[in-house]
Amino acid sequence: MHAFTLSILVIASVAYAIGVRRLWSRAGRRGISVVHVSGFATGMLVLALAVVSPLHHVAEQFLWAHMIQHELLMVIAAPLIAFGRPLQSFVWLQPVHIPRWLSDPFVAWLLHAAAIWLWHAPRFFEAAVANEALHFAQHASFLGTAILFWWTILARAELAGMACLFTTMLHTGALGALMTFSRQSWYAGYGLEDQQLAGLVMWVPAGLAYPIAALFIGSKWLRRSAA
Repeated sequence: MHAFTLSILVIASVAYAIGVRRLWSRAGRRGISVVHVSGFATGMLVLALAVVSPLHHVAEQFLWAHMIQHELLMVIAAPLIAFGRPLQSFVWLQPVHIPRWLSDPFVAWLLHAAAIWLWHAPRFFEAAVANEALHFAQHASFLGTAILFWWTILARAELAGMACLFTTMLHTGALGALMTFSRQSWYAGYGLEDQQLAGLVMWVPAGLAYPIAALFIGSKWLRRSAA
């Protein structure tokens, strides 16, 4: 599974690089700048750190490491990849059509929230831990819905994006708090203290990403309104 995951990362990176090269050679650096490429490359490195580095093996033993792995996917790798504008690159390889309803930030919010809560339900979480294919599906849904979530927000620096960020901070923080203050372990094979530390990871450091992003988007919106 590691080889399969790594091959996907390599293919996606190569496809992005080829698309950017074609864009720059035919239209100049319009739409995708060096900063965007740097963001995408950094996001892919963080993604590799989360899923094919020794962290993955630690995450098989400790729930707090598992949570760090998930948060790397959703609040660091995903926004960086979305910032890199991969669709604008891939369209130079193959026309990409995104259904209009997927561009709605509230739809993206709902899909991302559903993935987070579904896969943290004990039955589904334990099934993913026990089955490599389901584990891959779990990570893919976290990353895919997170990229969609961040893409819709970065594409629309407006009140809707800030509302989505604020409510995501609330519901992920609530899930983290539930894990932290629970008096019994939710998942077989993991101790209560391990779960509480995992809950803190989701609740505090990961939760900070959303208000920071909201402040950034809010400042852009204010500057645009004042112009």
